Amino acid sequence: MKNMLIVLSVTLAMALGVYAQHSHNDKGTSKDVTLVGEVIDPVCYLSHGSTGKDHMKCAEYCVKQGMSLGILEDKTGQVYVSLPADHSNPNAKLKDFIAEKVKVTGTVYSKGGLTGIHVKNIERVGKGRISPNLLRARVLPVSRAKAT
Repeated sequence: MKNMLIVLSVTLAMALGVYAQHSHNDKGTSKDVTLVGEVIDPVCYLSHGSTGKDHMKCAEYCVKQGMSLGILEDKTGQVYVSLPADHSNPNAKLKDFIAEKVKVTGTVYSKGGLTGIHVKNIERVGKGRISPNLLRARVLPVSRAKAT
């Protein structure tokens, strides 16, 4: 009985090792694409459908908290999570385009029901919006000096 348990344990360990190696080597699919869509915060989009300019400040806050941005493709409604190059910041190329319509060129990766994009190029589509830094700037009233 003891020998049978040892053999069973070793067999199970080997099977798990083979399975883990197979899963690790399965890199999924990838292809280069160009797509048009809105830069979104996938967490708020998935949780409560938030997109657009009304959600911009919340998305900017989420980015500051470490959430990744994504692209909601106009044509298909597919969400592409931003993937970093070489373990860098995944939001570096997207953060200045939150809630904007953009044209993105990059490599799309799909695996296990998840789809992401490594953004190589991004540009605004249509009318641009005011920079977020300008929106946050405060306009101070000009004080009138008394003539003496």
